[in-house]
Amino acid sequence: MKKNKLKSPTIYIQAAIALLLIQLVHKIVREIPRAIKIGGPGSIVTSIFAGLLIISIILLVLRNKWGLILGIIDGVFMIFQPILIHIILAHPDQNGVWWYPIFPWIQAILIIYFSFLILGNENKYSEG
Repeated sequence: MKKNKLKSPTIYIQAAIALLLIQLVHKIVREIPRAIKIGGPGSIVTSIFAGLLIISIILLVLRNKWGLILGIIDGVFMIFQPILIHIILAHPDQNGVWWYPIFPWIQAILIIYFSFLILGNENKYSEG
């Protein structure tokens, strides 16, 4: 268990938690209701990833590396989700805004960036 403990400065971990929290609120307020309205397996998949975000946040609060790994998985999913929903399945955005996917993509990129930043710092703090 000790090898999974994060040694990075708290500010990096707080930034990752904040981004994950923003994405969790986004899923609860926007994505889950839309997925339920569309129907199909999307409501279950979106809810599973919301649960993954909750677990990730809890693990990061406990300074566990697995929170970062789950955050990266969710970030990668967030990059492909708008492509799947809006392009492949051809469900337009509920407000008809073509640029809406830019917001989840920016959130995803920032989550992935901060997760890798923390993981990179772990090597520095583990050696020193």
